[in-house]
Amino acid sequence: MLEAAESPMAGSRRGTTPDFGAIKRSTLYAYLKESDDPVGSGDWHVIANVLRCVASLAERNGHSLDIDHRSWQRDWQRLVDQRHTRRSPSEPHSWIGSWDGAADAVLAHSSAPEFTVWPQGRSRLDLLSRAVAALSSAYEPRLAKEAAQRLVDAAEAELGAADPKALAARHALAFWTGETGDARRALELTERLLADCREHLGPAHILTRLAALREALWSCYVGDWHEANRRYIEVVSGEARHPDRDPHVWLLARWGMARTGGRTGNWRHADLELADLLPSVVETFGADHPATFGAEAAHAWAAGRAGRPAEACSRLEGLAARAETALGPDHPISLRIRTASAHWTHAVGSTAKALRMAASAREACESLVGTAHPLSIQAAEVESLCLLETDAEAGRAGLSDVQSRMRLCLGPDHPQTLQAVSNLAAARATGDGSGVDPGEFEDIAERMGHALGEEHPDTLRTRANVAIAVLNRRGAAAALPLFRRTYSSFRKVLGDDHPETVTSRDLLAEVEEQIGEGQGQGRVAYPPVTDSRYPSGGASYYTGFHGGEAPSSDSAVKRDIDPVVWSSAPTRSGEESGVQPDEDRSTPRAQQNGFDILAAVASLPVSTWSYRGEEGVRHLGPMAQDWYAAFGLGADDRSIHVLDANGVAIVAMQALHRMVRDLQQEVESLRNGLDAGGGSKSRKGVKRMP
Repeated sequence: MLEAAESPMAGSRRGTTPDFGAIKRSTLYAYLKESDDPVGSGDWHVIANVLRCVASLAERNGHSLDIDHRSWQRDWQRLVDQRHTRRSPSEPHSWIGSWDGAADAVLAHSSAPEFTVWPQGRSRLDLLSRAVAALSSAYEPRLAKEAAQRLVDAAEAELGAADPKALAARHALAFWTGETGDARRALELTERLLADCREHLGPAHILTRLAALREALWSCYVGDWHEANRRYIEVVSGEARHPDRDPHVWLLARWGMARTGGRTGNWRHADLELADLLPSVVETFGADHPATFGAEAAHAWAAGRAGRPAEACSRLEGLAARAETALGPDHPISLRIRTASAHWTHAVGSTAKALRMAASAREACESLVGTAHPLSIQAAEVESLCLLETDAEAGRAGLSDVQSRMRLCLGPDHPQTLQAVSNLAAARATGDGSGVDPGEFEDIAERMGHALGEEHPDTLRTRANVAIAVLNRRGAAAALPLFRRTYSSFRKVLGDDHPETVTSRDLLAEVEEQIGEGQGQGRVAYPPVTDSRYPSGGASYYTGFHGGEAPSSDSAVKRDIDPVVWSSAPTRSGEESGVQPDEDRSTPRAQQNGFDILAAVASLPVSTWSYRGEEGVRHLGPMAQDWYAAFGLGADDRSIHVLDANGVAIVAMQALHRMVRDLQQEVESLRNGLDAGGGSKSRKGVKRMP
């Protein structure tokens, strides 16, 4: 039938023409979802067209069908009186159902009779529940929380605290409390709710099982990932023993168990487990359900943390587009996916694109929930980490703000707060250079180890920063044991082929090579190498942006990073360039002035020439000796590295751009002066610059 929609078809024997173009792969599903009426909607034309298409295809294949349309229509219309009405906000799986759809699906499946309608004469409760539903649909968490609180108070006053509906209202209150960003309070409310549900309804009741699921969720949000994992395991075990196991609770708990298992450090297992669960999630919830999008995002994130950043980037980019279409661009899950997509886009090296994505996600989050919400803070953190590569000062300022907001929102010992502290320390260390005190990273590593465990990847990353700080402050020999220890731990936890293990191995090899070169011998720890060996930054520090993937750019494997500076005025023509080769590599280098590089380019002798043995092939460029004398770049004066040539060309273009910009500003200033003087005659011959 779908193929027939692409080609002209003859009409049926009844003389009517079937509309194959109206038949799409999701026609009936989309129609039923939109109308929310499984049968008997009264829209007979949809069914009539399907019947005509079936008859037309049968006739084309030589099988004539005599369809009694009148009988079909009579039977269809008879279903109108028996149809399922559109879900009312007073129904529990609408007002208690949360924005992520989990409670909605669980309660709809359970069909518990006590959640069908409010008792007769409880119009105030019905109106309050409708308010919760309406505010939920608009995703107004603070207002939804306030409405849910009023609903709880009213339900307990009119029905009693032990009534299932009052307990259901408390579910809604706990959820929307958490959605405002107060996960700790949500956890407290859910723990008390779980105890009351067990007491008044029993452990097998669906509200009790849902509360246990939510307790694990909020444990994860407050950063107690080990406890959250344990609670998810308890829910899975309980559902396995239950005679009428709820497939939604079962899948959500298994998914949460795998995800928190990754959070505790075992991302490789989480990646495999989530991949195994995903088909069942899609089948049970549907491809466009919020829970499915959350599961797909978790799987993509696990793939990146397990060492496949390009795969995570590709999956999240496609997932973000699908989520925005199905859920809307301002749905919290859509925004989380957009932030994660920006994260992994930066991880694979597309900084400019990632910065645009992160800034857009942050603006959308702040517009939806304000600047103090975890959604907004996480997007701001990704944006700041991207900024480090384009505007280091702005990036550090952003990370400082993120750290402050994390402390207020999540608490000082939350793993994400500690990661923000580590990110800021790493960013400052990269800018400050060899003067960084390793004790700052040691303190962060100790706190990380207490919160996450000594062998958690985030803890190991901070331990690696301790080694780099020691390298920059005390020399290679002092740092060598630390690099060996972190490399051994990365191998044990992440495996030999994980990008972060490879980076750790390369750093270790560089330190061993520095010691070998300094003593003229092999890989033995000799007296410390002086700090001057690693001036102005040393090896680049790790940030939480790595997250188990390859470094977000090649800056993580570079050392001695000196940004080009720009003087207040360009070097005048004819003046000698300030760029000099670094003859004494033991002394700190002076930062290069971009305008001096342009002046050196302008005075650099350039020739056409041929290599010996290739007399028929001509090349254009400077001699390596002149190049080295002008810039001091490269290993010696016998060759010109392509990286150096590209860098000099880029700086020269930037210098020209700045000079042209300054000239344009000067001309504009003169033009404004002429305009202010009213010299109309003098302006007649002035040619305006574009």
